[in-house]
Amino acid sequence: MTAFDLLRRDAEYGFGELMTALDGVTEAQAWALLPNLGPDYLHSDATIHGIAMHVATSKWANGSICFRDAELRWQDLAEQVEAFEPSWPAALDFLKRGHEYWMESWASFTELEEVRPTNWKDDRPVWRIVQILSQHDSYHAGQIAMLRYGCPESTVRPPSVAEDIRKYCRDSKWW
Repeated sequence: MTAFDLLRRDAEYGFGELMTALDGVTEAQAWALLPNLGPDYLHSDATIHGIAMHVATSKWANGSICFRDAELRWQDLAEQVEAFEPSWPAALDFLKRGHEYWMESWASFTELEEVRPTNWKDDRPVWRIVQILSQHDSYHAGQIAMLRYGCPESTVRPPSVAEDIRKYCRDSKWW
């Protein structure tokens, strides 16, 4: 098995963990809100919906920025999200399509040490970018599992993810 094969396997495994955590989540569960009692920005609104959308937009953005010469920018993603939010079925579809886009975005890179631009503070080699996003899926799968079993259902529409993207990504060079 090659290093590339291992990266692909790990990426699929992390996404599988995420999808297992999301399996059977209803819209009312997805909208349940964990009270924000701390000063930290959680990269989401502390709902399952928000976390799933954070992971999805991360896949779309990093696939585009790191491996496809920024064919999609943050403003494009904000517009796409705004068109369907807060629909939970649409969010799951966006996440699944985002994962496919992510996997395809780096599929042709055979030089794993090649340094690529990132959405973060520094550029990184292909292998590290892929590793970070794989771990990202697993990390958020754990958050979702905790929220799923620890928060009551809600009928209150979650805050706009598109507005969150506009607030936190507007100053990005990838806007």
